[in-house]
Amino acid sequence: MKKLAVIFLFFLSLSACKCGSDCEQKNCSDFETQREAQKAFDSDKDCYKNLDKDGDGVPCESLPLN
Repeated sequence: MKKLAVIFLFFLSLSACKCGSDCEQKNCSDFETQREAQKAFDSDKDCYKNLDKDGDGVPCESLPLN
């Protein structure tokens, strides 16, 4: 019975996982300018949150603005 409970919990955790997300994996090096990165970031802040390392709402600050 305990083994069955462990298996059930394992599959339950898989269904709660956001594995295989529809988010594109982009890094700052994928953009020419900060403005391009900002446009992507603004389109979906959850998907592109990795572009804003310090969490100030401005992604890829090291890229040129234009």
